[in-house]
Amino acid sequence: MNIILSLLERLATWRSFAVLLVLYAVVFGMIIATLSRLTALTGGIGILDFDQGYSAERVRQVFDSYGEQGFQLYGRIQLLDLANPALYSLIFACLIYLLWKNRSAVWMAVLPLAAGALDYSENLTLFLLARSYPNISDGLVGVSSTLSLVKNVALFASIAVLVIGLVLRAREKSAGGAK
Repeated sequence: MNIILSLLERLATWRSFAVLLVLYAVVFGMIIATLSRLTALTGGIGILDFDQGYSAERVRQVFDSYGEQGFQLYGRIQLLDLANPALYSLIFACLIYLLWKNRSAVWMAVLPLAAGALDYSENLTLFLLARSYPNISDGLVGVSSTLSLVKNVALFASIAVLVIGLVLRAREKSAGGAK
C-alpha cells in the first residue's frame, strides 16, 4: 500500500493530471466515436460494458446483433479499452490523493485503482466471451457480470470519496477565508 501511495504522490501533480486528462479525452473520444458506429449498426444495442450485470441471454442478444462488421468495431473498442481503465483510474486516484493527502484516509486513493483492476478483469472476460461466440459459457457470463457489478460499486465509492474530498476542501477554504 505504501508503494502505491508513494507512486501516487509522485504522479499527483497538476501537470501529470493534465497529461492524463488529455490522453483520456483522446482515448475515450475514440471509444465513443467507435461505439456510436456500433450502436448505429446494431440498432441501439451497444456493448455489455455499460450494463449493470447481465445474463447469458443478454450476452447472446448483444453479440447476435453485431455481425462481422460489429465484431470488428467491438474489437477496436476492446483494444482502446486497454488504456481506458488505467487512465480514468489514475485520474481519479491522483485527484483523491491530492484532496486527501493531509488526512489519515489517504489510502482511499487506492479505490479507483481497484476499480480499474476490476475493469480489466471484466474486459478480459468479455474478450473471452466474444472470442468463444457463438458458444456462450454460463459460468464465464456469471463471473463477467459479477465483475461488472463490483467494478461499478468501486467506481461509485471512488466518486463518493472524491465528492466528499471536494466538500471538505471547500469547507476548509471557506473557514480559512473567514478567519
